[in-house]
Amino acid sequence: MMKALAIRHVLAEHLGVMEPILKGMGFEVDYLDTAKGEVLSRPLEEYALLVVLGGYMGAYEEHVYPFLSYEFRILEEALKLEVPVVGICLGCQMLAKALGSKVYRGEKGKEIGWMEVCKVGEHPLFEDFPKSLRVFQWHGDTFDLPVGAIRIYASEKYENQAFVYGQAVGLQFHIEVDKSMVEEWARLYWDELEKEGIEEEALAWKEEYSINFTLLGNLLKRLT
Repeated sequence: MMKALAIRHVLAEHLGVMEPILKGMGFEVDYLDTAKGEVLSRPLEEYALLVVLGGYMGAYEEHVYPFLSYEFRILEEALKLEVPVVGICLGCQMLAKALGSKVYRGEKGKEIGWMEVCKVGEHPLFEDFPKSLRVFQWHGDTFDLPVGAIRIYASEKYENQAFVYGQAVGLQFHIEVDKSMVEEWARLYWDELEKEGIEEEALAWKEEYSINFTLLGNLLKRLT
């Protein structure tokens, strides 16, 4: 059975709908909770996919969160071994940094809620993705596009929303969330929503967002 490794920083920021998709594809899923001090129990070569998930820490805060240094070593090894990689939100920023790019606070403020991203580049991995897509955002950091990467999606505020580099995919947005995850995050991070003046309706789930699950499944099948 193929194995997928998911690096998780916060228990509530898990694989979401990606987990049943992967299991339906025949994957066995392992979580690695680096923030709890967990380390790999088997060689990275045994995994057919690495997913680096989101979190509240910054990709540039290794001095505050030392476990990030360990994650960067895993990412760099995965890239060297050509293990397919998906980085989501923080994971996307970490992937960009591992590829030599700068990650920093976004000067145009945070993106939180359901927002539009527009397709600005083409790649076979994203061949069925639409020109315009509503995705769930929750980030304040952004990054420079890695040299050699192909930018796929951009938003009004930040131009780097999705990119492809070899067998690695960076997604600044959360394509893995479903209604229950969004509601849980709203409860957990209500103070941030209040501070940013984000209205509840900005996070409201609509059935049309379910199309993201199909797109995610197709992306994973092509990547692996």
